[in-house]
Amino acid sequence: MKAIFRKNSSGTLEVYIPKKDVEALVLEEIEREGVWGGTFKLSNGWVIKVAPFDIEPRFPITLEVKKVDQ
Repeated sequence: MKAIFRKNSSGTLEVYIPKKDVEALVLEEIEREGVWGGTFKLSNGWVIKVAPFDIEPRFPITLEVKKVDQ
């Protein structure tokens, strides 16, 4: 599913998933050194996966994500 990532005024990463009408803050990101992306834990309890990037992308950005079953 598609998700829009953006940073709010305090610099916190937010995610909006239009298909599910879900808006949440990223609480935790698990990343490899030097790579942006991977697994993100959201404030609504969801865990999503994002394909990794070599550098942090410019925000806002729309990316394909997959919800991880817990």
